[in-house]
Amino acid sequence: MAAGSRHRNADERVRIPRAERVAAMRLRLLEATLWCIVDKGYAATSTNDIVRRARVSRGALAHHFPTKAALVNAAASHLVAKRAEDFEARMAGLDPQQRTPEAALDILWSYYEQPECRALMELSIAARHDSELRALMSTWDDMFIEILRQEGAEYFTDSAAEKSMDVLLRTVAALYDGLSLYDLTRESHRKKIAEVRAFFTAMLIQTTIGESHG
Repeated sequence: MAAGSRHRNADERVRIPRAERVAAMRLRLLEATLWCIVDKGYAATSTNDIVRRARVSRGALAHHFPTKAALVNAAASHLVAKRAEDFEARMAGLDPQQRTPEAALDILWSYYEQPECRALMELSIAARHDSELRALMSTWDDMFIEILRQEGAEYFTDSAAEKSMDVLLRTVAALYDGLSLYDLTRESHRKKIAEVRAFFTAMLIQTTIGESHG
């Protein structure tokens, strides 16, 4: 490689804005946190594991996230926000006649089939014995329900449906949380989950969504 090319490449690296470098490093830390929890569980995940996986220094971690709880909170919030963005994009990508409650529930369940879901499940279980983590979990739940509420507003247009929205959405979240604890790699479990989801969706459409449009 010519000397001029080496200098140009070095200059290009230097020109990367600091804000972009910091954002990229934070993203690596957040993703590494989630995958460490997926692989090892919350209790067994250490900050040393996370910095090794993210390929950052402990000093960089401490600068942005002074405690493990702060890091986990940011990672979980990042995952919820990422799901919200993807959910909105996938719903918007459907033809108008396909934007149904059934489609929304199918998209929502697809996230529970992803490995990252296990990280949130791990955190939910760990929160039972960790008061700081338990307080954070409440924040994530509220954020998740608000995202679902915004999307569900399209199907709940009368005042009665709006009043029941919170209970309905928390019921969906609770059911899907429970179903996700099954071993999703087993075909027998996947079949049972599909049957439960089909029954629940039909019941929901008949008793709630059908009434709101009746």
